Amino acid sequence: MKKLLIAASLSVALFAGHINLNVDNTNLKRIAPNQNGMVLSFAPIVKKVIPSVVNISTEKVVEVRFPEQFKRFFNDPFFKRFFGPFGNENNKPQKRKEYALGSGVILSKNGYIVTNYHVVSGATKIIVKTIDGKKYKAKLIGSDPKTDLAVIKIDAKNLHPITIADSSKLEVGDLVLAIGNPFGLKESVTAGIVSALNRNSIGLNSYENFIQTDAAINPGNSGGALVDMKGRLVGINSAIISRSGGNNGIGFAIPSNMMKFVVTSLITKGKVVRGYLGVMISNIDSSKAKLYGIDHGVLINQVQPHSAASEAGLKPGDIIVAVDGEKVKNAGELRNKIAFKGAGAEVTLKVYRNGKFITLKAKLKALKTKKMKVENVESLKGVTLKEKDHKVIITNVQPDTYAQMIGLQKGDVILRVKTIKTGKWVDIHSIDELTKLLKGLHKGDALAEIKRDNTIFIVQL
Repeated sequence: MKKLLIAASLSVALFAGHINLNVDNTNLKRIAPNQNGMVLSFAPIVKKVIPSVVNISTEKVVEVRFPEQFKRFFNDPFFKRFFGPFGNENNKPQKRKEYALGSGVILSKNGYIVTNYHVVSGATKIIVKTIDGKKYKAKLIGSDPKTDLAVIKIDAKNLHPITIADSSKLEVGDLVLAIGNPFGLKESVTAGIVSALNRNSIGLNSYENFIQTDAAINPGNSGGALVDMKGRLVGINSAIISRSGGNNGIGFAIPSNMMKFVVTSLITKGKVVRGYLGVMISNIDSSKAKLYGIDHGVLINQVQPHSAASEAGLKPGDIIVAVDGEKVKNAGELRNKIAFKGAGAEVTLKVYRNGKFITLKAKLKALKTKKMKVENVESLKGVTLKEKDHKVIITNVQPDTYAQMIGLQKGDVILRVKTIKTGKWVDIHSIDELTKLLKGLHKGDALAEIKRDNTIFIVQL
């Protein structure tokens, strides 16, 4: 009874307070989607875009070398009786073929096609199938693992290149279509909206500025087109977040503006030369906001000597709030803006320093090749690595080390690593990524996919 009286009192108090709620009770007029002989449909957009999307199939030859400790087990007569021969007496690498499917988008009439790096990575054979059913053997022009993009080319003429839009003009809520070849089913189309923009720190690529969409993206859609309602390319479908491996309504596409920079660099220079400022940075959290008196921008913790930042006059404690007039929200966004201006570009930085805003100009430099000897990873002790073109390459292996015992050699490229912690293959683009994955693990706790010349094989690290 007391509860009833209290509820009644609150109800009276609510109405006594004269709260005006924004209520709209207007009657809505509902019409059928085929009113007056018209049908709501994406078909005109699809017909325009479909000829620009291709099916990509790849073949990869992988060599598998079984760990020495399992050699006796593989050659045990009891094992061979039930499972057949595994390996051989000398434990020579066993070759096997791997096949994969993906999608691509035609960029030019003479055969340049953009796709995902992970679709063509390590492929010994790339086949492109166009809308008319014709098949072409493609060659790799260049790849950029850090953005998961690659350019391939086929020998063809009069293809249907896609029209590219300015992805910076996208807004959350815009309708989009995802077009590709999920599960090998050619010319599949799904519809959705832009769920979010500028998604970074997802952990999929080194450089992330994803468009998030709920348009269904499934395996095989990778490298396909995300288009707007004018049939213009706004993104390259790249990844999904899913526990089952299927679509859960959270897909990611690489923005067309990022794609244009990478593709142009790969075609004209054979590699991507990003801009580099030379600073260590962090986001502005609530505690930093109180200390510095500003709640937005990116804090500079350290300035490297002889860098673009140093020459521009940036100092530790400075907060970058805008680049070329565009606001900067977080560290990932600043990194992307600087990187995709390109080496040699001059940028205008709006900086907050000691309670005042100042303007500085910086001429960006290129990131130099990193080379280091690995000592904090047990399985790679005595190994010297370098980064080149976003790949990790072994430059030296000391004798009488575990790395030499498992067969690693100078010139080997470490493509992917799978550890007992991750439980899945992770592409390797930098020394930092590799050491972070292997740090704290014991010998034999990881597998590494190694490329040597034109051969790919697996070793147990």
